[in-house]
Amino acid sequence: MQHQKLPKVVALPVFASDAISSSAYAAEEMMLVLWAGGAAALNLSLPTALAVGALLTIVAFSYTQTVHAYPEGGGAFTVASENLGALWGLTAAAAVLIGYVLTVAVSIAAGAAAVTSAVPSLLAYRVPICLGFIGLMTLMNLRGARESGAAFAPPTYGFVVLIVLLVGMGWRRVARGQVLPLPDAAFPGEAQPFTVFLVLTAFARGCAALPGTEAISNGVPAFRPPEARNASITLFSMALILGVLFLGISLLASYLHLLPVVNEHGHVVETLVSRIGRTVFGTGMLYYILQLSTAAILVLAANTAYADFPRLSSILARKGCAPRQLANLGDRLVFSNGILLLGMIFGVAWVLFQGDTHALMPLYALGVFLSFTLSQAGMVRRWFRLRTPGWRFSAPVNALGALTTGVVFLVQATVNFTAGAWAILVAIPTGVWVLWQIHRHYQAVADCLSMDRYVEGRQLRHRALVLVPDVHRGVMHALELARALSQEVEGVYVNMQPTTSQGTCRRVLRAGTDSPEQHLEVVSEATRRLRGRWERWVPDIPLTVLDSEFRSVTEPVLAYVDELIRHGHAEAITVVIPEFTSRNWWANLLHNQSALMLKLALNQRDHVSACIVSYSLHDN
Repeated sequence: MQHQKLPKVVALPVFASDAISSSAYAAEEMMLVLWAGGAAALNLSLPTALAVGALLTIVAFSYTQTVHAYPEGGGAFTVASENLGALWGLTAAAAVLIGYVLTVAVSIAAGAAAVTSAVPSLLAYRVPICLGFIGLMTLMNLRGARESGAAFAPPTYGFVVLIVLLVGMGWRRVARGQVLPLPDAAFPGEAQPFTVFLVLTAFARGCAALPGTEAISNGVPAFRPPEARNASITLFSMALILGVLFLGISLLASYLHLLPVVNEHGHVVETLVSRIGRTVFGTGMLYYILQLSTAAILVLAANTAYADFPRLSSILARKGCAPRQLANLGDRLVFSNGILLLGMIFGVAWVLFQGDTHALMPLYALGVFLSFTLSQAGMVRRWFRLRTPGWRFSAPVNALGALTTGVVFLVQATVNFTAGAWAILVAIPTGVWVLWQIHRHYQAVADCLSMDRYVEGRQLRHRALVLVPDVHRGVMHALELARALSQEVEGVYVNMQPTTSQGTCRRVLRAGTDSPEQHLEVVSEATRRLRGRWERWVPDIPLTVLDSEFRSVTEPVLAYVDELIRHGHAEAITVVIPEFTSRNWWANLLHNQSALMLKLALNQRDHVSACIVSYSLHDN
């Protein structure tokens, strides 16, 4: 695990690629909203971008306090649970988990949009492109944190250098008069009135630049020592880079009146970064390198969710609020189950929204800002509760962070409500309910298994039933095991042909047994032949024949087991199910697979267990 600790230069692309990459679409989303309000509204793009930058500064300073207060990892769930209570902690966890799923969806969709902007002929292949990206991200993260970080570093730093070069060359060409502002373009869709509501909506969409800033506070333990100091330096570096890129793109696009290309259906066919790239770089090699780099960083931005979704899931699992399989580390020291789960959930979300970045934007930041607010409010409560050194400075910083992010959350919920934010407002409490029910289940299991009220019981009368499809070596192997388990062993054969030319076959019990309803009836030829072989090879063990009117093995066996227990002929029963296997996987598909279904059904009964005994066809 120590070898998987990340230096700052690698940790930045691992934990900050989401935030840094958002500069590629946050300004575009903000300007699309203002564009609908006309030229007067577009003039507010720069002040709106500056408001987003100010909010970014506040959030970064606030989370720096969290990093130093929780060097073991201070995600919103941990901070809110410890300081505000379990319910608020689960609320923060549900909001963050939903935010991570949307992070992957937005990042992959935006990455595909960057590719199709450069090569429009690939627009029809957006689905396989997105699926290929998500498969690549999943596989790379399963390789390990250090390995994936080393792979993600060049595209991340390459994107930063190219955007800085783009903005710098853009202003240089403006200063030389080589690039002039374009005339105001009419909005291709339905125009909107220029109101405060429109400006607030633009601000809310521009806040898509902030999700991901909390990721470093979640992953402090992943940094090399001193963890808190290295994490805070990385956090400030991320905020500085994001602010420069976002404001640089917004300012240049606003001055040149550059806007994304939108078709008659309202879909963006060329992104804002692509428009700026064509204007500044032309259509040469540098432009295509820019688009390739943008696509790479947008796809890799999903890595923030891949790094933190499994980590948060593991914390929830250890607290008993998520399936315990999510707490397990794989052989690469990553939470493999969480990585695979995120990939599957993303697939569902991607299908629902058809990979449309702009359909996801109204939902994207809502849950994240709720987690921001709860985390910072929890930090304020912590400072006043513990009053550790420096609390008089830290508490106001976190209070300002909680206030501003809380206001932004309300703005996001209001302006984006009809655009889909209502779904997140429903999904978060639903997620809280699911996490709470999982927690209640694990508590109930712990209570049932507790030794506090255990009373040593008497020895139970145990019977072993061996399911007999025929008399062969596999069954004899199962009978040997049954004899070792119990002194009362019984063979059970399910007759699948109850109606024959000789009459109707009912349950047939071996004479002399103490099983209920002992009687003999007319039997089928298959049953008579089996009984003859049984008398020859296993004369010391009784055989019970159960008829099955509907050709089912499970139902008659369950009914017989219930009957034995009900009549007191056994207090505990083990059903031994023989099964032969072949070394060739395809050969196993040629045989009946009913043993597993029978075992699952039997294990639902109290005091009944099922044991599948495999007999290899190649052992003898």
